[in-house]
Amino acid sequence: MPRMVYCVKLKQELPGLDKAPFPGELGQRIYDNVSQQAWQMWPNRSMQIIADRGLNMADPQARKAMRQEMEKFFFGESEQAKPAQAGQSGPHIVFCAKLQRELPGLDKPPFPGPLGQRIYESISKQAWDMWPAQSTLIINHYGLNMADPESRKILREQMEDFFFGKDARMPEGWAPEEVGAGAGGGGASRKGGGGGAARKK
Repeated sequence: MPRMVYCVKLKQELPGLDKAPFPGELGQRIYDNVSQQAWQMWPNRSMQIIADRGLNMADPQARKAMRQEMEKFFFGESEQAKPAQAGQSGPHIVFCAKLQRELPGLDKPPFPGPLGQRIYESISKQAWDMWPAQSTLIINHYGLNMADPESRKILREQMEDFFFGKDARMPEGWAPEEVGAGAGGGGASRKGGGGGAARKK
């Protein structure tokens, strides 16, 4: 029978990890309080953080930053976000440029600068959650090295094209399930506007 934990991320009792994912206090805390299902959400999130912040994982400071982001992901964000929202009149609603309808937006800009602000004002949480899988496709397809400023610039341009480019809008009748079905094939790539990166590289 699997070991059950009350998962602090998903707020329910679920099967836990078989062992601590790495040595130390944080690894033990994750073992005690995070489910297998929630732990499997981390790779996509970590890829997004590395891409957005241009982290070089050979750098001890970058690894320290990732450890802090991991702790926030499992034990900080979800705990703090709910009380904050409870005190507001309602969620931040945007007309999503990607999905072409009004939906809840992000709680804050995903990163500093004009593009981060534009995403905050014009992109829904639902659309933003599509980006990690798309960014992974782009990084792998073009062999981008996120320690390289030029690669980070290309990925930032691809992000802007994915959300705001002329082919960015999802087709009529689109449903979220289609994202998973197309993640390994051309469907997600077409919406990412990936062609531009090949010319720049």
